[in-house]
Amino acid sequence: MPSFIKHTGVQTGTNTRLCVVFMQLPDDKTHALVVYSDSLPDKYHDDFMSAVESKEGQAAKELYEVLSRKVFWNGNVMLDSLHKEGMLKKLPTDSITMTPNSATSIPLSDLLKQMEKITGGEAGNTPVKPPQSLSENITEQIDMAAEGDKKQIAQNLLVQAVMLEEEAERKRAEAVKYDPSLTEKAEKPAKKGRGRPAGTTAKAMAARAKATAPTE
Repeated sequence: MPSFIKHTGVQTGTNTRLCVVFMQLPDDKTHALVVYSDSLPDKYHDDFMSAVESKEGQAAKELYEVLSRKVFWNGNVMLDSLHKEGMLKKLPTDSITMTPNSATSIPLSDLLKQMEKITGGEAGNTPVKPPQSLSENITEQIDMAAEGDKKQIAQNLLVQAVMLEEEAERKRAEAVKYDPSLTEKAEKPAKKGRGRPAGTTAKAMAARAKATAPTE
């Protein structure tokens, strides 16, 4: 476990441990959104704390940025699950004390004031549009994160598809090299209404097999 852990703190007065997901809400900057980490169900607790303590979690300015990308054991996005199951709690910023380690404690409200001085009044970085209700704020953030994930997934799938096509073409050529009689079977089926991809015709594969065949 890291000796200095960002995003962690306690509720002032009760010392109940928590993690700050949103340092302040865009429509109510006197309140934050937290998760009582010790109260999380066992099925969520370890995955959640691993996300908080991860390199990404510790590098993030706000915890929600990481929770919108990390998933629980069941494959569900953490931020989405925490919201839907009512585990995100709204607390006044002056009732939260940040405790990144045992020797450090600072009220969140004071920390935000210091950050405002440094950033010129932009302490929080929550990309949601006020005015909205708390539920609408979180839902919009989740939707934005999900949309970004979809684009990334689509890009990754496209790259994988291209790589698989190239690998398939190499294997067809290799098969023809060892057994030229398989040339017709090794041809890649053409899509209806479109020409064959370059280099996948019987003639092209036969030529490639001949070119790559070992010389005696």
